[in-house]
Amino acid sequence: MTEEEIAALNHTRVMKKRKTQFDDYMNIIYKMLRNKLKPEVIVGYIVKIGCTGNIDSLKDYICVFAKNNFNRKFRMDWTYKLSYPNDVLVIKRINVLRYITTKNPKIKRDEIVCEYIDIIKRKYKIVGELENTYNDFYQMLMGKESSNLNSFISKYEVSHIKTFINGIKEDIVPVMNAISSDISSGFVEGNNNKFKLIKRILYGRANLDILFKKCYVTFQFGLDDFNLSKFTQAVTF
Repeated sequence: MTEEEIAALNHTRVMKKRKTQFDDYMNIIYKMLRNKLKPEVIVGYIVKIGCTGNIDSLKDYICVFAKNNFNRKFRMDWTYKLSYPNDVLVIKRINVLRYITTKNPKIKRDEIVCEYIDIIKRKYKIVGELENTYNDFYQMLMGKESSNLNSFISKYEVSHIKTFINGIKEDIVPVMNAISSDISSGFVEGNNNKFKLIKRILYGRANLDILFKKCYVTFQFGLDDFNLSKFTQAVTF
């Protein structure tokens, strides 16, 4: 850099503040906050006098304005609460997905989704397509024939799950091994999850010795030769 460029860095550049759709209501918001009116009253009044902006953006604007000028903080759910009429039956998307992906006969399916699943499929064609796709993948995965994987990839490589198919292509060897082999890594993954849970419980306040004792008790407690005598000494943080 030249000396002129270095010297130019010493001058603070004044950026022009972009006007928002709520700036026209700034004085009204200020006066209502000064009079300690409730924020939901402010939102309702600003909308009533003609503001057509996004309610969430208006809420954030009022929160920032109140904090910077009056040091007031509002809770997160003060603006409005979404609810459905009592005569409207609500079936969430996660419940539909859980219904079409449940294969274990011991797990009871949602009775409400079971009653309306045909109507849902007629209204939303994608639900039936996803169910067929999942059934093909489940049969291929549990069929123990790794050669069927290529057929599955060819069938769905240009579809709604093409990103998932690309991920299978990148790890195709482990996926084929998972199909053809009876050996599972579930035991190792389960212990990894348990160990990570122990670390979160300790909140980083324990040293390595205490972490070892915690893991030893957790993983060895059910064994016949488990001995608790070495842990009789109290542990303090």
